[in-house]
Amino acid sequence: MNPVRIQTRLATRLAAFLLLAATAGLPGTAAAHPHAWIDLEVDFERDATGQLVRMHHLWQFDPMYSEYLHEDALAHQEGDSDAERLNALAREILDNLEEYDWYTHFEAEGHAIEVRPEGEARMEKDGDTLEYRFTLALEGAPDPARTPVDYRVFDPTYFIEILHPDERPPRVRGAPECEAEVDRPRPDPAMVARAMALDYGAEPEENLGRHFADRVTLRCD
Repeated sequence: MNPVRIQTRLATRLAAFLLLAATAGLPGTAAAHPHAWIDLEVDFERDATGQLVRMHHLWQFDPMYSEYLHEDALAHQEGDSDAERLNALAREILDNLEEYDWYTHFEAEGHAIEVRPEGEARMEKDGDTLEYRFTLALEGAPDPARTPVDYRVFDPTYFIEILHPDERPPRVRGAPECEAEVDRPRPDPAMVARAMALDYGAEPEENLGRHFADRVTLRCD
């Protein structure tokens, strides 16, 4: 992994490493934050009136944590096949992230937009990475042709970093007139130093991950 990329992609704890993944024997946990990385791909759906109604997430875990989660799922999840065990882990993660709003924070004109899961979560192996897919329904999101919509996706405890790859920017399905402006995080050096000094299991400040998250603004012509 590119060292420059690592330095600019600090990560937060993924709900105590996805909350129910085993906490003993985690690889790479002796040093400071971050401990893992997620590449995030997002696309949206609009209804007939133009309102945003769904947000589709695709998370690609870095190879080290992909290997760990894969092995953990095969050892501890129920199912008759590898695919069933991975999907059992996907459902467990989705349930356990409810407390954290699935790391997804929306607002329009300063007002929060509620999210909730819709349909089944899925997880599958693609080469040396795990891909995790789920959909969030957006409650009362406006038409971005009338009102810009902002969102961030981050782990508040800053164990895992979640950023949009440059080559896969957010998009709105079937709406080439819509654009997503991705504002990369520019945290204060002192904030970076504090995050890098955190040992595994240390209590970070509240919403530390917000300082290291992409801010995305959706607009449609």
